[in-house]
Formats: sequence, structure tokens, C-alpha cells
Amino acid sequence: MTNTIDVIFSFDNSQSEIRWDKDCHRRFNNLLIENDRLFNVLEKVSYKAVIGLAATLTELIQQKSEKLFTHINTAKEFAPKIESLWVGAIDPHYLKTSEYGWKYFDENKTLLTPYAANWFVLGLMVYQYIESSFSIHRYLINLSMLARHLTTNKKLFDKWLSETLRKTAEVFPCTYDYADLNLDDVNARYDCSDDASVPREFFFDPEFKYSEEATKHVLNTFLRSLDYNNNPWLCTPEEMLAKGFKGTPYEV
Repeated sequence: MTNTIDVIFSFDNSQSEIRWDKDCHRRFNNLLIENDRLFNVLEKVSYKAVIGLAATLTELIQQKSEKLFTHINTAKEFAPKIESLWVGAIDPHYLKTSEYGWKYFDENKTLLTPYAANWFVLGLMVYQYIESSFSIHRYLINLSMLARHLTTNKKLFDKWLSETLRKTAEVFPCTYDYADLNLDDVNARYDCSDDASVPREFFFDPEFKYSEEATKHVLNTFLRSLDYNNNPWLCTPEEMLAKGFKGTPYEV
């Protein structure tokens, strides 16, 4: 049986007909995109799961963009950033720098492509995640709508997203209610250290059955494979401990 996410990630000839122009760029770079129905679902997933969902949608956006803009080779630039997103879904202390998302731009190549819209929004989200700001869920509206725009089978995408959000909210529920928050309080912070870490396998591997033991195994395997010295978006163990990380860096 074909996995739904594999179908969504696949490319068909009709994708070449997907429209992308300056109007699209302005639309998806707009942080005021509203979708109350979608937000009401997004706000139910945990703080760390937001980053896992963002990484999943980013992988989809990157894959679709590569097919639309074949003259742009960005894999080498984006791979360490996407990798760091998945590490960030384990704990925000792993992520380095508040400049996440801006440095890679080349005005002649990516400024008006889906890459730019993706990483502009993602950069703001990750910055707020590192800063422990409560209101990071809203950025997923932009990423979800951008991924949907780049996907030819909208009905299948909608079904996949709905099922994914439902499952994510069940396994990784948000521990606070937006209705109880004072979002005007710029000093309000959320400590996600006790939130469950989110593995990539939860979203991509249909054979993965979530449990604390299974999650610990795949996360430790992933963490042992990393080379933080060659990924500028990841902190060293010393930097993590200096930022207040509790535990042993690169181990769960």
C-alpha cells in the first residue's frame, strides 16, 4: 500500500503548471495570512511538535520547489538547516543564532521563489522558538498554505494535513490554551523542557509506532549521527550547557 506522504512528495507533470510569481511571493511572505479553522487545530499541538510540523512542511516545500526551479541547486545550503530543525524538535537549546533563515539568500537566485517565502517565515518562527515565545503556532498557517499551493493534489494534501494534525495533537498535545494567554505581554515565556521530543519518524515512517522507548531509540540514533562542528546552525555541547540545557547534550 502506498504511503500518503510518499504520494504527496511525488512529482507529476501537472506540477509544472503551478503558478508562482511576485503576487504569490507577496501573499506567502505576508504574516497576516488568516485561517481560523486551521489555527484552531494547530494550537492543539505541542510546542516542540510545531517545529516537527514545520520541518515536515519545509521538506515538502523544498522538494516541490526543486522541481519548479531546476536551475537553482540549494540542497547543500538547506540540508544542514533542515537537519537542525529536526534537532530543534528535540530541544530548542540545540539551535544556534537568531539569524536563522536570512543568510543564504542570493538575490539573483532565490529572492522571489518559494524558498524565500519558506525560510523568511521559518526564520521568524525559529527565532521565537529559541526565545521561548508562546505564539509560534500561527507561522504554521503560512507554511501549510505554501505547501498546499505547491501540491497538485489539493484534496489529498488536505486529507494528509488533517490526519497528521489530529494524530499529532493526540500524541503531542499543547500544554497551554491560547485563550488563557496575554499575547500582548512581550515578556511571557514558555519552558518546553518537559515537553516530549518529536522524532522525524513520527511524520515520515508509517511503520513507526510511538512510544517513549521507541522514540528514545530513534532520537539517540539520530543525535549520534550528527556533526555539530560542521553544521553552523547547531550548538556545541559547551554552548548548550552555557545556555542552561539540562542533561547530557546530544543524548536523550
